[in-house]
Amino acid sequence: MKLVSLLAGVAAVALTAGAVSAQDIHQGQSSLTGSTTLYGNNTGFLAPIANAPANANLINAQNSGSSVSSWHAVGNAVNNLGTAETSDGATFTLTGSVSTDCAYYSGNNNTETLDFGQIGIYASDNTGPAAAFTMVAPAVLSIDTNLAGCNTANTVRIQKTDVRGMVNNSGSGYDTDVFQANLPYSIAASYTASGTGAPAAGSAQTLTVAENADQASRQHGAWKSAMSLDIVVPTPARALLAGTYAGTFGVTISAGL
Repeated sequence: MKLVSLLAGVAAVALTAGAVSAQDIHQGQSSLTGSTTLYGNNTGFLAPIANAPANANLINAQNSGSSVSSWHAVGNAVNNLGTAETSDGATFTLTGSVSTDCAYYSGNNNTETLDFGQIGIYASDNTGPAAAFTMVAPAVLSIDTNLAGCNTANTVRIQKTDVRGMVNNSGSGYDTDVFQANLPYSIAASYTASGTGAPAAGSAQTLTVAENADQASRQHGAWKSAMSLDIVVPTPARALLAGTYAGTFGVTISAGL
């Protein structure tokens, strides 16, 4: 707020107040002292006439019957409330949470049975004793999914239920020198992922569980890609027993290293 009172007189004056400081205005001029003398700015008013009362020029400027011409101004401006700044602003932080999620698409069920059907053996009686009942050729299987991965650091693991591979649990006795009740197999997973260090473009990855191993794992940063699993059951040196050979393995993609 700014208040200025300019009282009648024979002179004109321009009054200004600074924007960053406040001051009381208490000044005037009288024809008794010429045209340039101003009195009492911020310090009260000193009359030009000896023994005159304080504010004599203000009183005279308000007296339309005076024989002495005077003008006088009284006013003030209120100073800033608070601190003025040459620069001001604010910092805003935006946040939003994303759920941890790992995926391996295998349809509606997490457990699938894949049946090779007939595992071929040399079955005729004229194949010769060395080849009789042995496996004709390797069994192979490829499993493909177009979605695998995790949106945080993760571990990919492939694990067989039984390190022996596919096992025949018929309970039949047999000559272990020429027959075997298990079929070892290998698993190789192929996909695209990055390492666990600094962010980097993904690269081709292969994770293999060997025939004589039960599991293998690898750690990655966040990734998503298609994944293929290639299973190979090689032909063993010994003959196969009648009955069913079965084995189970799992693929897991788990958050955490």
